This record gives sequence, structure tokens and C-alpha cells, in this order.
Amino acid sequence: MGKKTLMKSSLLVMILIIGGKVLALLRDSLIASQFGATYVTDIYNFAIGIVYLLTTISYGLTTTFIPLNTEYIESGNIKKRNRFVNNIISISSIVTVIITVLLVVFTKQIIYIFGHNFTSQTVIFNTSVYVTRIMFLSLIFVTLQSILAGALQSHKQFYEPAAMALMSNIVYIIYLVFLTAKYGIIGFAVATVIGFFVQFLINVHKYRKLGYKYFPVLNFKDSDTVKMFKLMIPVVISTSVVQLNVFVNRSFAINIYFGAATVLDYSNKINTLAYEVFAIGIAMIVYPTLSELAVKGDLDKYKKSLSSALTTIIIIMVPAAVSIGMLRTSLVTLIFRRGAFTVEAAKLTSNALLFYCPAMIAYGIRDILNKAFYSLKDVKTPMINSFLGIIVNIIINIFIVKYMKVSGLTLATTISAVTTTILMLWNLNKRIKGIDISKIFINFIKVIVASGIMGVVIFIINRLCNYTFASPMKASLVSILASLVIGTIVYAVSLYMVRIREYLNLVALIKSRIFNR
Repeated sequence: MGKKTLMKSSLLVMILIIGGKVLALLRDSLIASQFGATYVTDIYNFAIGIVYLLTTISYGLTTTFIPLNTEYIESGNIKKRNRFVNNIISISSIVTVIITVLLVVFTKQIIYIFGHNFTSQTVIFNTSVYVTRIMFLSLIFVTLQSILAGALQSHKQFYEPAAMALMSNIVYIIYLVFLTAKYGIIGFAVATVIGFFVQFLINVHKYRKLGYKYFPVLNFKDSDTVKMFKLMIPVVISTSVVQLNVFVNRSFAINIYFGAATVLDYSNKINTLAYEVFAIGIAMIVYPTLSELAVKGDLDKYKKSLSSALTTIIIIMVPAAVSIGMLRTSLVTLIFRRGAFTVEAAKLTSNALLFYCPAMIAYGIRDILNKAFYSLKDVKTPMINSFLGIIVNIIINIFIVKYMKVSGLTLATTISAVTTTILMLWNLNKRIKGIDISKIFINFIKVIVASGIMGVVIFIINRLCNYTFASPMKASLVSILASLVIGTIVYAVSLYMVRIREYLNLVALIKSRIFNR
């Protein structure tokens, strides 16, 4: 693949991802408008939270499936490739059906343990059981789309997998606009299952076009299949830390007051927006490079690439966290504050979001560190770190939640994320005998200074907009747009002044492209 083709493909994939995120914000805005911050949205968020928690298994499935399927593709043996893929489909489907049946049977017990507040009233409890059981049906489509998307990515076909969120969000938005009044939260649970089905369906045409065709295969003793499922265990655990922490926090929130889980969920959605668009993409790009250098044993280049990746993620995530922290009230107002979502709910969400912001930076750095460990064929360290993060989060939650409510839960998540990220950085530094932590720390301080200058400017803009416009919605919109434009310029200039090499190289590249045309 040439450079122009690669750039074009990357751009289209990024557009599809951003399109999915934009529609996700519209979806969440409609949910807030239709259902507000009530027990109804708590039930939905609880149920979808369990589904998302279990999708970490599908992520592990895709992650471990791709390299093994790539080996079959490189060998050119289509028959063996299809047999391997169909065996994975058969085994994964059987296991998923068994898990789904068990979850449906024990739904009441799951809710009693993790959503005990739903049991306070019979109507609420019955609704939570019904909605959760419907949502569990999504799991079979999650499993199937994970395998098909993995197969497509093995062939470097990224458009369909990148468009999955975009397509499912279209389904949700259609339901929320036209059918909510008639079918309510039960219908939305059904729409969610249909959304996951659409995510699976969008991959089918390209999957078949690549020469795949399903035929029954069931061999639990196949060596590559056994190898894949063994590798899945630590990958699933280490990559599930975010969803596990969110699920743990949601379980605590449900028992604070009705609507608390919704406040927590909406603050998390805004906080992770920049992380999901940029940080995950950077980690995906840097992974093959680190893996290649690790295989070659070129430790010097490995360290330089890792250091550059960490600096890049810091340059992006720190100002994003500062911006969201400064604009938290405007963001919550613009996205959620309408219909049944009250002023008080918006205020609680804004307060919770403030304590979430630093976690975004830690998550971005942690993802790069995870990829670094995977490139060194070390899946154990990220797994142990994930366990530690969950334990720290739970301990802090127990002591802080009664004093700070939902804001305490978000603060606990941030403390846990920062602590475990620092430990991972220390472990990796020890493992590869130095990654120039002092340089990374100096760059981090420089970025904080540049972001601080930007933050002051955004604070002034936000205040001026709130004083100028009587309408909170209009003030929020103008504030966000003005802050985006002026804040970006101020940050770019400030970053240039503090002289970070990676940023200076980028500026030089842009200048050469402009003036050499």
C-alpha cells in the first residue's frame, strides 16, 4: 500500500470514527431528552454496561484472532484459513449462547447483587429484569461481528469495521426520534439489539467477497484455536479495566440515588470522547512499529519510538482534559440539557465530569504502555496492573462515595488510573532498562504550561459568553466554538514557545508541505 493510499484510507477511517462519535453524542442527547436522569435511564445504562463489559471478551477475540488469521492469509492456504475461521465462529457462538442463557436465567440475581437499588419497588425491579434480559441477546451479534471485523482487518480492510458504530447509532437515533413515545425503554432495548445486529451485518458482504464461506466445523483441540483462546485470557483482563471500572462505579452509583448512574454515565461519555477518537488511534498506529522493532531487537529505536508516542499522546490528551474541564458546564448543557434532563441533573453531571478529566490523560498513556508490553510479548504485566486498578478503585469508592457522591466515584477512577499508569511506566522502564523518563516528564511539564495558558483563555471566553448571552444553550454553543478556535491557536503558539521536539518536527513538516507546493 502506497503512502497516498495509506493516508487516504486513514483519513476515511478517521472520518467514519468521528462520524460515529458525533452520532453517539446526538444519541445520548436524545436519550437525556426522552428519559432524563431517572431510574429508567439507570436501568438502560446498567444493562448496556453489562453488555459492554462482556464485549471486552470480543475485543480479546479480535486482538488474538488477527495475527493467527494473518498467518493463514500469508501462507495462501484458503481452505485451512476458512476452516480455522469457521471453527472459531462455531466455538465462540456456542460459548456465547451458553453465557447468554445463563445470564438470562440469573438476571434477577445479577440485578440484586450489582443493582440492588432497583429492587426497592416491584415495577422498577420487573422493568430492570425485562430490559436487561433483552439486552443480553446482543451478545451473540457482538461475538459474530468481532470475528468478521477481525477477518476484514487481517486483510487490511478497515472501512466496514470503522463504520459499525456509525450504523448502529443511526438505528438508535431513528428509534429515539420516531418510536420512543410509543414503545419507551423496552423498545429501546430491542433497538439496541438491532443496532448490534447491524454492526454484524455491515461486515458480511466484504467478508464473503474476500472468499469466506461458513460451513460447520467444531474442533476444540485445534492447536491454533487452543493457542488463541489461551492468549485471549490475559488480553481480555488487561483491556477490560476501563469497562470494569465503569461497571464497578455504576454499581456504587445505583445505590446513591435514582439518576446517579445516568449522571456518572454521561460525564464518562463526554470525558472519553477525545480519548476514543485520538488516543486509541495513536496506540493502534504505534503498535506495529513497536512490534517490528522488538522482533528485530533494535532497543534504541524502540525506546525512541515509544518516547515519541508517549510525548504525542501527552500533547493531545492534556489540552483535551483541560478544555473539557473548563467547558464542562457548557458541554453538558449543549449535549444533554433539554427535555426531561433537568438543570440539577446537568449540574451534577458537570461536577462529576471535573474529577474525571485527569483520567483521560492516564488512559491515553496507559494504552501506549499496554501496546509496548504486548509488543514485548508480555501480557502478564498489563493484566496484573488491571486487577490492581480495579482494587484501588473499589477501595477508594468505599471510603469516598458517602462524602462526594457521584463526584467521589469519578475522583476514585482518576486516582486509580493515575496510580496504575505510573506503576506501568515504572515497570516498563525497568523492563527495557531506561526509556528516558526524565525527558518525558519535562515534556509533560511543558505541555501543562502550554495547556494552562490555553485554559486561562478558555476560562475568560466562557465567562464572557455566559455574561453576554441570556440563553444557556446559545452561550454554551458560542463558548465551545470560540474556545475551540481561539484555544487551539493559543495552545499551538504556546506549545511552539516551550520547544518540544516532536511538535517542532510536525510544524517543520507542515511548513515544508505548504511552501514546497
